[in-house]
Amino acid sequence: MKRIILSIITILGPALFCACSQAQTESVFEYKEIYLPNAKKQQNLNNIDTDWGIWGHNLSQVLPKNPSQEIYAQLPKGRDKSQFCFSSPKLYKYIEDYIEDNFGEDNPQRFAILPNDNPLVCQCMQCTAHGNTAHDASPTVLGLIERLAKRFPKHLFFTSYYQTTKSIPDRTLPDNTGVLVSAMSYPLSSKVTPQEEEFKTLLNTWSKRVKHVYVWDYINNFDDYFTPFPVFEVMQHRLRLYHQMGVSGIFLNGSGEDYSLFSDIKLHVLSHLLDNPDQDWKPLVKDYCQDSYPVTGNVIADFIIRQESWTKQAGKSLPLYEGVSQAVNKYLPVQDFIAFHDSLQDMLPHTAKQEKNNVSRMYKAMMLPRLEVNRILGDTTACSYMLQQLASLNHEGVHVYSESCWSLDNYVNDYTYICNHAEALQGKNHLKGKQLIPLTPLDEEYNSLTTITDGLLGLPSNYHCGQLIFSTSPVLKIGIPHIIGAKTLRISFIRNVSFRIAFPVRVTLRAGKRTLAATPVIDKNCPNRAFVDFNIPSGAYKSLILNIMRNVDVHSMAIDEIEAI
Repeated sequence: MKRIILSIITILGPALFCACSQAQTESVFEYKEIYLPNAKKQQNLNNIDTDWGIWGHNLSQVLPKNPSQEIYAQLPKGRDKSQFCFSSPKLYKYIEDYIEDNFGEDNPQRFAILPNDNPLVCQCMQCTAHGNTAHDASPTVLGLIERLAKRFPKHLFFTSYYQTTKSIPDRTLPDNTGVLVSAMSYPLSSKVTPQEEEFKTLLNTWSKRVKHVYVWDYINNFDDYFTPFPVFEVMQHRLRLYHQMGVSGIFLNGSGEDYSLFSDIKLHVLSHLLDNPDQDWKPLVKDYCQDSYPVTGNVIADFIIRQESWTKQAGKSLPLYEGVSQAVNKYLPVQDFIAFHDSLQDMLPHTAKQEKNNVSRMYKAMMLPRLEVNRILGDTTACSYMLQQLASLNHEGVHVYSESCWSLDNYVNDYTYICNHAEALQGKNHLKGKQLIPLTPLDEEYNSLTTITDGLLGLPSNYHCGQLIFSTSPVLKIGIPHIIGAKTLRISFIRNVSFRIAFPVRVTLRAGKRTLAATPVIDKNCPNRAFVDFNIPSGAYKSLILNIMRNVDVHSMAIDEIEAI
């Protein structure tokens, strides 16, 4: 068999694991990797291309072309090729042959033996006899790992603490076994949280069962790579804790090969903290910025340090999946950010060569959070210029701004439509800036109706931008204030199939003693946008109540604007 080059596949929900460069410098951790652009050039980091024989949910890639059907999970409806039977002798033999043919017995290597990323568990007689349940594959996965560990004593074999393998073994496993533990449930905070104690207990329990405990953690907001995201205070706190708890390996999941703001600075600083979590990160930031950005370095470093301090004082956990409107409440000081962004524009003409290229890209990328900050402030001034700057990143090889591959083209096109729509209704929308009255409880993260009367439509390509997401109850009731002079009430909706956001099934308007009803009409120019129009009955403008009926078979719905024209 030829050696198989394994592709990078997400090991957990949002997390993509990447290849970084080989590590061989002294460190408090035996394994350390950072998933950011150019990480392969860092000599003190590990690399999954060279340090793992099997990585992530890639077990299927070590199998022959036409494997025996016996290796697949037996479910009530029959064999299912999307999951494995981990008690199968054939599966063991395939893995054994792969290791023998590609690595032998004396070249130490790591192997992740994980179920495919779904909730299925084999229910054959042998698996259930070993202890498998309908939701727990741990008994047979651990049994297979133990068998491989004894067969190949110089290699390391890992399970994961994830989905169907969350049962911790009741026995000590061989010294050449380990576990990959996600920190997803451990909030990103530089302060001690209740979840921290729970996570410490989890790590401590695993450390009594396996010799190698690896943690994968997160250093990006995966819905937004372009907004400054402060991680140094948080990661220093966590890396110190991991070292104290005896964790031996760290994987920091970032934006991979996709561009993200300050990724070069993060890579430099975090690679040093992985070697020594106790060193002061601020001089690392300052020295790197002064060397790499001769003209703008001090301004960049000062902003990063101020943002870290502001975030620490705010005391809120950092999100892994949120938009700019949430960021301004947790880690983005608005006025400081605007001043920093403007200062880069002023300094850019004085830069040269590589600094000019890097700062130009940085300045353009921050146009996205700047546009969203302006949306929050109700300001569309210079919208066209900002969108042009953002769109020009495509010529520099930057096409997406999130883990979900939300494209810059879609964002720019959607936002251009929004600005044109707002300009066309200038002075005509009687509800702009008015306060609506929620008559049903709103979702915890979307608890303000101001976004749907700001005069700006939402983005179909990004559910964080200008939308009110609702999933609390089957019906959303909204009271409409006095709108003297308006003849038509228009309610706009957005759907996003990928995120289970659907159009409502029915909308009614109670106007005095009358009740009007309608179903959303899809916009012929934008299939992911729909609207409902109601003619406002004469004299009924003082007592309007909207009832918007959600499609209960889908998780949520999104209202992006209510206009009175």
